Amino acid sequence: MNLKTPSVVRAEDPDAVQHLQTKIAAAEKLQATMKAANVIVRNRQLTDDEKVARLVAECGQREHSARELLKPDFAGRVGFPDYALTNNGANIRRMQGRLKGLANEGGRASVTLPFAGGRVEDNAEECRVRIYHDVKPPEGTIAKLRTYGFHWTPSLGCWQRLRNDSARYAATQITGVTWPPVPAAGASGASVATANRVGVGQAPRPGIAA
Repeated sequence: MNLKTPSVVRAEDPDAVQHLQTKIAAAEKLQATMKAANVIVRNRQLTDDEKVARLVAECGQREHSARELLKPDFAGRVGFPDYALTNNGANIRRMQGRLKGLANEGGRASVTLPFAGGRVEDNAEECRVRIYHDVKPPEGTIAKLRTYGFHWTPSLGCWQRLRNDSARYAATQITGVTWPPVPAAGASGASVATANRVGVGQAPRPGIAA
């Protein structure tokens, strides 16, 4: 099934990896097209008409766009400007880094860690790190939660933010929890920190509103 790639790929989207791979492939294709077009445009052995013909045939350019590439800019440069290649290359590297991060998150199982006065949930299914308190925390803690990017969610009775390494680090700074090591890819057995989970069948304790 073909999925429409959104302009903004959100980590909680179950198809985020596929969408990001599609965007990377498109950016890489654009990079290759711009480089190939510049080689043609800057070939002094070709006439303008020959350049246009090759740009249309080999680079998928429309004739009008191809002829625009032959027009010098304010500095006398023709073709795709260097900054366009630089910016697109940087965007490719950014998306590749984000794709690696999403892949790493996909390898982490959900885990619940208790701390004095509550618990932290690293929820893989909802892609959220959540902090629950047994009682309303003091104003200083609430201020710290907000500083670290956590938002109060009344429907769940917890403070939460998007799941990633930064969120787990923030949860440690706020609650003092220690995260268990992530098992190597392909490792079998129970999910990480099973001993730290809320007991099987135990209903989550509701948090206290701020």
